[in-house]
Amino acid sequence: MLSAVVAGLLAISCSEERMSLDLDGDCSVLSLVLDDEYAGEVDNASGEISIALPSDYTLDSMSITALTLSDGASADLKVGDKLNMNYAQSFTVTNGNLYYVYTMTAVKDNAKILSFTLDGLYTGSISGTDITVYVPVGTDVTALTVQYTVPTGTTVEIEQGAVMDFSSPVSFLVTYRSDSKTYTVRVVELDMSDAAKAFLGLPDSADGLGDEAAAAYQWAMTNVLNIEYVSLSEVLSGDVKLDDYSLVWAHFDWTDWPSLAWDTRDAFYSWWLKGGNMLATRDGARYINDVWRMTLNQQGPNDCFGGDSYSTLSEAAGFTIYSGAEEHELFEGLEADENGVIYLQSAGVGTSGRTLRWDVSFDPYYTLDGWMSATGAQALASTEDADGNLVTIAEISARETSGVMSGKVIVIGAPSFEWYDPNSADNSYKSNIELLTKNAINYLCN
Repeated sequence: MLSAVVAGLLAISCSEERMSLDLDGDCSVLSLVLDDEYAGEVDNASGEISIALPSDYTLDSMSITALTLSDGASADLKVGDKLNMNYAQSFTVTNGNLYYVYTMTAVKDNAKILSFTLDGLYTGSISGTDITVYVPVGTDVTALTVQYTVPTGTTVEIEQGAVMDFSSPVSFLVTYRSDSKTYTVRVVELDMSDAAKAFLGLPDSADGLGDEAAAAYQWAMTNVLNIEYVSLSEVLSGDVKLDDYSLVWAHFDWTDWPSLAWDTRDAFYSWWLKGGNMLATRDGARYINDVWRMTLNQQGPNDCFGGDSYSTLSEAAGFTIYSGAEEHELFEGLEADENGVIYLQSAGVGTSGRTLRWDVSFDPYYTLDGWMSATGAQALASTEDADGNLVTIAEISARETSGVMSGKVIVIGAPSFEWYDPNSADNSYKSNIELLTKNAINYLCN
């Protein structure tokens, strides 16, 4: 009876005790080789095995050509087995009553730039092998200092810290083992407003922002002039005076429904009435209703869904512009395809699909004209298929109240306007998200 109990304890001990692993332990993979020459990098502590392969290697049917285990161990795969390494493969190593599960992953060589900065101030937007860096008008683009980060083992033709002329596009080679790519950097002088701006959040500091809001905030801190983080609690306490800001950008995560938004409603309403301008995006769009009271009928988007989980886009996503709104400053520099779609996200990007839009066919609007009359807003953009009943981008124009002219509000509730990508995919349209945001900020600050 005692031996049975001991055996039972041993059966569960291997996976638990791997946390303090002895590399000569009973369940260890000592070496593994695929197709005679590709050795796995084995991490016995985590059970992860990584196989580095050339960038053009075919993964469909790779052979196990060598497998060495600790003394007395066996595995549920063997030399000669064929594996489809397009997918992670799991196998179990067993030694008597002990076992441990390993996961083997093929990683193709990938030459890439992780981040690119000029003069330590201007962060590049990387879309595939194109890097766009926005700088203020008047910047000396003929002598900018290069900084970048790359994976270990990557070589770059441009030296770290080099001072270079970016008055025209600059191309350079990036190499990692068998893979090489030519990156091109384009520097764009942007007439960015230097008016005081605030990025609004629920946490007391930006460190507490959720993934989506944090991604937007991090971009703003390196690409928007004269902007700082402001929390709702600072507005409530009076430590922050909204009158100090020409623009407030409210970009909340979908889980945020802060009671502080209601508690500070009078502060925001008063600020907006006196000319304060709001960029309300993602779940920031929820508060233009009877909280901030910015729409005429004090109603926000009435068709809201998504946000609680992420999926991968199978095709590119974006929006279409309403007829008559094509010349709006918000869309300056953005190019539509032959169907009139302006894309913001590429296929392969991970998205929550969070949507905050108006369906003007609902009660009490019934038509686009009815919606405009009730809300005092202008429809700027619709869905990718140009459904005229679905408003995804709108402007609440300045209006006079009690002899005072209010500020303007841009509302963006399109699901493709999303900054965080759990897939870390190469979004070839990321620069469109950035330009749309820059246009909105400049428009609202002017």
